[in-house]
Amino acid sequence: MAHIVITGHGYTAVTAALQLKQLISDEDWITVISSERFGVAKSVLPYVGMGLRPINEVRVELKSLFRKFDLKYIFANIAELHPKRRVVVTETGQRVPFDYLVIADGMEPAWDHIPGLNRSHGMVHSTMDEDEAMRTDLEFRDFLLSPGPLTVACAPGSNDFQSAYQYVLSVDYLLRRYRLRDKVPIRFVTAEPFLGHLGIGGIGESNRLFEGVFRSRQIHWICNAAIDRVDEKAFHIVYFDEDGVQRGRKEVETRFGVIWPAMRASSYLTKVEGLTDQSGLIKTNKFLQSTLYRNIFAIGEVVAQDRLELMPLHETPMETGQPCSDFLRESMTSTVAGNLAEILCQRYPCYEPTGNGFFMIDFGDRGAAFLAVPQRPPRNIDRIISGRFVHVMQRRMERYHLKKLRAGVTEPMLERLIFRLMKMPRIKQKAA
Repeated sequence: MAHIVITGHGYTAVTAALQLKQLISDEDWITVISSERFGVAKSVLPYVGMGLRPINEVRVELKSLFRKFDLKYIFANIAELHPKRRVVVTETGQRVPFDYLVIADGMEPAWDHIPGLNRSHGMVHSTMDEDEAMRTDLEFRDFLLSPGPLTVACAPGSNDFQSAYQYVLSVDYLLRRYRLRDKVPIRFVTAEPFLGHLGIGGIGESNRLFEGVFRSRQIHWICNAAIDRVDEKAFHIVYFDEDGVQRGRKEVETRFGVIWPAMRASSYLTKVEGLTDQSGLIKTNKFLQSTLYRNIFAIGEVVAQDRLELMPLHETPMETGQPCSDFLRESMTSTVAGNLAEILCQRYPCYEPTGNGFFMIDFGDRGAAFLAVPQRPPRNIDRIISGRFVHVMQRRMERYHLKKLRAGVTEPMLERLIFRLMKMPRIKQKAA
């Protein structure tokens, strides 16, 4: 008998619980500790932030889902983790013992890294989580009544470039549809060394693709930039050259700003000696086990990807966080579920994530699908497919993932077959 505790919220933690439930025996049991009562995919939140998706249509109520599949759950924030004693302590003081722990918490936005960032003045917003996205939607409605300059920014250390590109291009399309684009100058500020870098060195001709789209839509961009400070009327930008030498400063007047700040791991993880590296990311082996505590596994953004050889070989002048696409999260989830099932059967872990990347970015009326095998360059497959069908497929994929989650199916046979035909398996199996 083994007790598996999964910490986190959103699709990653829920998918891990559902997949493990199918693999473990009836004698073992799972408890999910979540700080959120709803699960929602990050890729959908930019649409919520501009009013294109009602929040109730894109989220899953976790309590009913856990009850449906007979999963124990606790809704609380985690205060402490004691690996040697094998205990998790919640903020309410509840002690939850575990035999195995799966950490799927993701990362937290570091708002304090940007001086003067005060979201109460109603100028700066975000789509980092469900509450932020709904607040951004309300403020965006007011912005449409009194339009002005709009700035979308990715601060150094941010890792969700996909959402930033999706937001700026979709909001451009939306403003054109409302006949307000002529009243809204749009600027895109990013820590990437070039447009389309995406934190992974670019895919195919992503630089040329995004530069062409931005020019055709009159979106001004600033790369290799950091946000020095924010006030009620402007973003104060510092920009650098290819060698990281400061080139100058610029004041970007802004009426409505959307920002993706730097990310950091939860404080309860960084307090555990030997669990994380200097940047707060969990150190794991190729099986996604903690290098020090072999009964702890990690999934998602909180994993130190450089140790798995998933990050680009060359450093960028400005810090770019490690992105984690939905496909890579699912790959990590399948890896952890398979390895835990092997361990519970008294065998050695033998599954590894493939490190492949696949994601789509919606441009409002069309979009682009990015395929990187593996995610870290140099690659065997490095391809971009763009067109209106990607925009349609993105919407259908949202509905598909929600339907799949509510049905408790993590990897349908057809989906597995499609990715095998694309030569993109989620996991690879090696001899123990």
